[in-house]
Amino acid sequence: MSKASKISDKEIFSHYIKMGEILSKMFNPNLEVIVHDLRYPEHSIIAIFNNHITGRNVGEGTSDLGYKKVDGKVPDQVINYKNESPDGKPLKSSSLTIRNSQNDIIGSLGLNYDISIFEEFSTALSYLKETTDNPIISNKEAFYYGSTKEDILIAVKHFRVSNGLTNKSFSKKEKYNVIKYLIKGGHLNKRGAVPIIGEALAITRPTVYKYIKDIKEKF
Repeated sequence: MSKASKISDKEIFSHYIKMGEILSKMFNPNLEVIVHDLRYPEHSIIAIFNNHITGRNVGEGTSDLGYKKVDGKVPDQVINYKNESPDGKPLKSSSLTIRNSQNDIIGSLGLNYDISIFEEFSTALSYLKETTDNPIISNKEAFYYGSTKEDILIAVKHFRVSNGLTNKSFSKKEKYNVIKYLIKGGHLNKRGAVPIIGEALAITRPTVYKYIKDIKEKF
């Protein structure tokens, strides 16, 4: 690389600051973005966005991770590590080493994502999902209690026998004809018939409805 084409350290930092500002606005207010000039670790912060997350300010020094970067003790990319803000909020953090045209370490880009809101949501969701065992209902409630399911299964079996079908599963055409047979037998008028038919024929409800519509249009 020629001397004239080398990018200055100032230009490199300017690029990361602009990128950091965009990221912070994109994930506002939960993402803190910090740009460190590690050539001056005691006063390394040259830009910080959404600083309410850790409470740091421009002119303050780097963290222990920054000093490890300066000493070359950590890789350039440290991604999604577990962290915590000074006030105890859980963070998901990442750090990227910034190097100059000579490949020297000059700084770092730090990302701290406040995930406390997701932990709160996860807790609330766990309450919504919570269930208890009940001795009255041993397995699951029979929502179609009665003869609907039994009638449909018997009708499907009768169709199989009367048509001499020995294969375990029906072909697409056979499934279509089974539904046609069930419609003629009045089984579609029974409560909960569609999901039972779908289960019996191993097809989705939309497919059952599609077949029903097509068959009725041809009647």
